[in-house]
Amino acid sequence: MKNKDITIEETEHVVDDHFFDFVGNEFKDHVKGLAEWLKNSADAYFRNNTPLNEQFVVFRFFDKKVSAPIIECIDFVGMERSNIEKAKRWGDPTSAKGGKDIKTYGGHGNGGKFYMRQGFIESRFITYKNGLLNVFGFNKNGKYGYAEGLQNKKISPNEAIKYADIDTLPISKKIIENIINSKTGFTVVQGINPVGIKKKFKVTKDMERLKDFPQSRRILLQVNTSVIYNGNSLYGLLKPDELDPMEKFNIPRAISVPEFIENKLKKISVKLANEKYAQGNLILKTSKEPLPRSSKLGELNRIDILGEIGVIASYQLWEIGVKTWPHAAHIYGECHVPILEDSTNDCVSNDRAKLIKNEVTDTLIEWVAEEVDKLAIEIGALEREKQKENQRDITSKFNDVLNQWKDKHMKKIMSELFTGGGGDSGGGGGGFGTEITIPANGFDFKYPEAEIQVNLTSKITLKVSVPDKLPIGATILFNSDESTIIFDSKKYCIKSDHLKLAEGGKEIAFINIDVVGQKAGIETLITASAGKLSASIKIRVIEQKEGKSGNAFPKVLLSGQDLDPLGLSVDGSLILGERDPIVYQRPQDVDQGIYWINTSSPMASKIYDRFGFESLQFRNFLFERYIDIFVKEAVHELEKKDYGHFTADTVDQKISDTIMKVHQSAKDDLDQFLFDQNYVIPNK
Repeated sequence: MKNKDITIEETEHVVDDHFFDFVGNEFKDHVKGLAEWLKNSADAYFRNNTPLNEQFVVFRFFDKKVSAPIIECIDFVGMERSNIEKAKRWGDPTSAKGGKDIKTYGGHGNGGKFYMRQGFIESRFITYKNGLLNVFGFNKNGKYGYAEGLQNKKISPNEAIKYADIDTLPISKKIIENIINSKTGFTVVQGINPVGIKKKFKVTKDMERLKDFPQSRRILLQVNTSVIYNGNSLYGLLKPDELDPMEKFNIPRAISVPEFIENKLKKISVKLANEKYAQGNLILKTSKEPLPRSSKLGELNRIDILGEIGVIASYQLWEIGVKTWPHAAHIYGECHVPILEDSTNDCVSNDRAKLIKNEVTDTLIEWVAEEVDKLAIEIGALEREKQKENQRDITSKFNDVLNQWKDKHMKKIMSELFTGGGGDSGGGGGGFGTEITIPANGFDFKYPEAEIQVNLTSKITLKVSVPDKLPIGATILFNSDESTIIFDSKKYCIKSDHLKLAEGGKEIAFINIDVVGQKAGIETLITASAGKLSASIKIRVIEQKEGKSGNAFPKVLLSGQDLDPLGLSVDGSLILGERDPIVYQRPQDVDQGIYWINTSSPMASKIYDRFGFESLQFRNFLFERYIDIFVKEAVHELEKKDYGHFTADTVDQKISDTIMKVHQSAKDDLDQFLFDQNYVIPNK
């Protein structure tokens, strides 16, 4: 047999619908999905050769006077049945081009359809062109097809406009006239009963995220996009945020992709050195205001990887190994590498969130991180020069006093805050973390995310309402797509000794599972499932911590004064600018429990100029920063220990309790430090 010639007769691929569920779940994020719809509309205008000033897209949201919430994306091009037949093919990298030799934002021919199928209970698009109406979409079973009686249905433009309910849109008369005169058509993509939206949209929050989202930001700079919510205009024109550059770095920096990387790229492209592909380049820009991870604009602290015209991947600076914080928080940009989008090179992922990892893409990203670090070092050097002009002999002796006081009292204060102070479990404010709460949806992990140290066994906890959701004896399966996450068992049965009594007499099962992460730096989801029930927890695998473990006190340092214990600062101490946070942590500081007080903040500088750094006013300034740190620690601890009750009211109460206990501790131990104008450090 092995010597015989065997010819396989080709046949169509058969794909089970569960494959779409598996691959398409990444499109349940509505902001990501709306960006896909926006790309489809932009590509439709490209195919139609529509001038930029005539490209209009409308996002429309309804959650009032409807049986279920609705999201719509409307453009004014339209499709014929032949266009639909091409567009309905899954995984076709040419579908966005519509048979034309043009550059498009769409890539794999999947995103918009996956969002329609996975992001809603039902969805469809209503499209009209050349006098013919077509309605095509997905039903509740995830199957797609044409609506009955609405395939190439011949109706007048006015009838089509009213059928799609776009006659009341606040758009120019010219757009409507073009449809009526058959110069253009329209498409209304409609999602009904969106996943994760119960009754009301958070439209403003989502649109603020969409306007700076990697896949939509560049399109919104060109395409006129408006947003309507329950019939009212919310954004007349949705545009990305504009960032003012740093004064000395106001000109974008352009760096060509090195020849050795270009050569690697050409080797994996069938088209090799085709002139169609220009040499890649990296454009780095600066922001006058820092872009910290937790801020509104923190999403922009990234590098977008561009193909021929659209974003094919995006990376936050902290996740590509950039080391030069906080100065890197002022940098963002884009890397234009057209050859990556060659469909033969297996570099672009389905959802265009990250590049497919291989030797070539890893080399490219490492080079980008190195160039960001180079620019950040220059920014840091300028900050140091500015500080040399104004810097005085800042002493850290007062900070040492506060560090000693903090180490003496923090454990006691935190214990009182989270155990009710000596065992008092009565009604009131104490006892957060010890109270047994009912899990969200009756089936959820105790915490939404967790860090585990590499190669150490860690426990994560699933909470289940019994018997509301599952009875005793029910089996729960645990799984992760990451092969380096190891479970002691992937199958657990609910037992009576798992049960604890919660409020209202309800019984909650606590299922503890042991996991080990074998590779540091991995982020993944661990999923628990039982029948139709499903819950997940985000896991980050970090390096093993040295010295004290979870109960170690945070270390408080002064910027520009104390040596950097992690050795990441060029001149030995971390230099912060006046625009950086007053209490600061680099990503690397979080795991090590390090806080920096910004001695260059506007208030610190004002105190120095008027009173000096050995003044009573400066001592009180330092003490207030320690209160900030106590509050930060308490809020993070509250989220860990009582996530189910982590609300604005509980956070506000915990902040009040923390400040009160810190003041009680300080009024005796720090009496002279805080109130004596001529305070002198006691001899050791």
